[in-house]
Amino acid sequence: MRLAIAAGVCVMLLTATAAGQDDEAPDFDALLHIGFDGSVEAGLPADLAATEVEPVLFAEGVVGQAADFRESGCVEYSGLPALDPRQGTLELWIRPAHPPQELEDHHYLRFLNQDESAGIEVKFYQVELSVQVTTWGPSGSSRRYGWGFAEDEWQHIVITWDAVGPSPSGLTLYKQGTETGYPRPYRVIEPPTVLRVGCLSPGEAHAKSLIDEVTVYSRALTAGQVRALYDAGGVPLEERVALLRERIAADRAEAERRRDLLFNHRTIGVLHGRNTSLKNWPDETFERLQLPVPEPVHEDDLATADLARFDALFCPGGGGLNLSEDASAALRAYVEGGGGYVGVCGGATSAASAGLIEAERYTFQVRGKVWTHLKEHPVTDSYDLDKKVLFPHASGPLFVLPEDTDQVSIITFDVGNPPLPTFTHTIARELGEGRVVAFSGHPESAPETQRLLLNAIMWAAKVIGVHEAGGAEQ
Repeated sequence: MRLAIAAGVCVMLLTATAAGQDDEAPDFDALLHIGFDGSVEAGLPADLAATEVEPVLFAEGVVGQAADFRESGCVEYSGLPALDPRQGTLELWIRPAHPPQELEDHHYLRFLNQDESAGIEVKFYQVELSVQVTTWGPSGSSRRYGWGFAEDEWQHIVITWDAVGPSPSGLTLYKQGTETGYPRPYRVIEPPTVLRVGCLSPGEAHAKSLIDEVTVYSRALTAGQVRALYDAGGVPLEERVALLRERIAADRAEAERRRDLLFNHRTIGVLHGRNTSLKNWPDETFERLQLPVPEPVHEDDLATADLARFDALFCPGGGGLNLSEDASAALRAYVEGGGGYVGVCGGATSAASAGLIEAERYTFQVRGKVWTHLKEHPVTDSYDLDKKVLFPHASGPLFVLPEDTDQVSIITFDVGNPPLPTFTHTIARELGEGRVVAFSGHPESAPETQRLLLNAIMWAAKVIGVHEAGGAEQ
């Protein structure tokens, strides 16, 4: 199956290129590949030695044959190539031969250093009835497990680790092309020297599975690129690498296009006032969020300022703006005339006060992370819509939209026990010629939600979600 390469389906945004991460990332290549095509040594480079600690059988695999560890078997590889412990991607296919209710762990593979004081382990974890990845080393350990399990079916497992760049993604686990499990940080480990496949140690905790196409790639793939890897199916390694190189190049081109528009062809302002301080928003914060540093606009100047020169205005959290009737009218006229507005927490309340959104508001005195559900929209671009997201919250309002409205509830959450009716967390709307996004929570406060703020400002400033004459959306 061919991968979709068109820029219109690229899901990687500015997040790598904006601060140079993609420029510094290595070229995409397969550093290590074990295909198990009838032999534990099939296709290996001369300097990678394979030792069958226990004899390994073979069966039909995803590409050619797979190693059969259903009853026994264990193999060790030494002389590994230089794997980058700061970032990378591990791909493998497994076909478990045990039920999910198994009351023991089954170890698929382990990357280890000389004395096993550092490594990466992938196993079936019987406590969670799921695949788990663990990294450990002198700086600490991290574990991430997924959800769901399928007996006697091929499952595509991908692990990425990323501790470099402005927004490192940490330790990430994907199953069947979809991210699974809770976000976890990643601490850089020592480079491994040995790979053990099929068991925890000789004679102990066998994989009880078929394993095929173990591959380590030279860089951490994005969620969209992992999905593309899964969609490629069981194609030979050379074709997988070529297809992903095309995808990465297309993603880079789209990210550069967006960055150029946002930084060189758009002007952003940040609103502040008596209850909306910018002390938590120094220039470094905008740079970390991969946003251009905006020009401050005080609430008292809204009625007289030339707002038309801004493509979008951002209003951060706090107590909200103190808006006079003239200031509210100026904001509405600015948006209706083509401007953008993005409000966070108190900034969302200000959007309602100024008439930029129309919704009932309810007090929600919760501080911490709340579960949210994302719906398809340019603001949620590159997120898995089937997965709940933990969203930082600091007493922001609950919104309830009227039944007959052109406003869109793009993020919702359920509150109460038992759950009350679903409340809107984030509203997006087109108002006149302009655009409004109002977040009840604080997307800037967690790595997994920061991209939502970037997307929102790009959408409000018409960097994304713009239809060209030919019908393509950019």
